[in-house]
Amino acid sequence: MPTPPLPRPWHDDSGSGSGPPLVLLHAFPLSSATYDRLVDALPDRRVLRVDLPGLGRSAASATGETSVAAMADAVVAVLDAAGVERCVPLGTSTGGYVALELAARHPDRLAGLVLSSTTTRVGPPDEPEERRGLADDLERTGDLGPLVDGADAGLGPTAQREQPDLLPVLRDVVRAADPAGVAWVARALAARRDTTADLASYAGPVLLLAGAEDTETPPARAAEMRAARAGGTEQVGQVGQVEMTELVELAATGHLTATERPREVADVLVAWLDRVVRG
Repeated sequence: MPTPPLPRPWHDDSGSGSGPPLVLLHAFPLSSATYDRLVDALPDRRVLRVDLPGLGRSAASATGETSVAAMADAVVAVLDAAGVERCVPLGTSTGGYVALELAARHPDRLAGLVLSSTTTRVGPPDEPEERRGLADDLERTGDLGPLVDGADAGLGPTAQREQPDLLPVLRDVVRAADPAGVAWVARALAARRDTTADLASYAGPVLLLAGAEDTETPPARAAEMRAARAGGTEQVGQVGQVEMTELVELAATGHLTATERPREVADVLVAWLDRVVRG
């Protein structure tokens, strides 16, 4: 018997412009609020921000199958509701896992793929046993305190020193989360699969973003993903060839690239979209 789809997550549709819209998929256990400054830096692009099932304003949508694949299918429901045929997802960390499942399950809905501070591997920063243990603890106590205290892992030392206002914002986002929803996502992360082969076989263009100060998913993870797609170029008529996989490492930046460096990330995105992605 087919598994019923998750309820449609909360989303916000803003901006305008031609070309496939960007769909922003955030990290765990945060929300799309971590992309607010990036959206402000992209006034000429249509952008959909999604609170992933179980997190942010989508806490109530964490029902049914606990899997990253189900989360990806829920994002497709957002695309359908917004009338979007093809998009470019930007997935950070857990959002990257969801974006990779979109590429595997719904490649026809993607015009390109942006993966930031994430990995195709099963392992750190989401060790299955640790995530199952976290889910058990949350279901037993409802205590988000350890996750609130650990929010600093999302920021590099430069951001913590030069942008001290960011950490309190992240802690507030985690503090406002629903423990049951966070537990649901933790179980989905514990069950996730290796998606290296899916990334290698995805036929569209891929942009990899890495923070030089990221200790959760170090730049070496992005280099591994680029290697998995080695050799990809595409002939594009009079303009010659474009690289199907590009890697940009952002200096003085930690795990949450778009939160720490929204202007720099926006500039990289716009240049890449204009050069590589076609409707």
